[in-house]
Amino acid sequence: MLLPLVMVTQQLKGVIKMAIQLDLSTSQYGTAFSGAYFRIVTAAISRELGDNFTVMIDCSGFATATPTDDTHPVDFRRYNAPLATIEATAGDDFLSKCYTWVMAQADMSGSTAV
Repeated sequence: MLLPLVMVTQQLKGVIKMAIQLDLSTSQYGTAFSGAYFRIVTAAISRELGDNFTVMIDCSGFATATPTDDTHPVDFRRYNAPLATIEATAGDDFLSKCYTWVMAQADMSGSTAV
């Protein structure tokens, strides 16, 4: 059973470098950040009552394209979507579909994939 886990980990290594770039007119600190980089930090599937599933997506925004473990986010956004909506979104895998869906949200208008 370890082999599938290794394969998934290898696949994720290539997509973790994905990010969304967006010019923020304001942030949680009350200042603007040109070219803020948002990365998905959590994409979790939860089961609701019945056969319904939802995806919670947390995105942290950074003032640098190369955040480290010591870099503090300048913005944070949480999204919720039905799993079926994420699955129907264009993308090669689950995380790619999450990034595509987040970029289509109103508060990410004008964003670009980097």
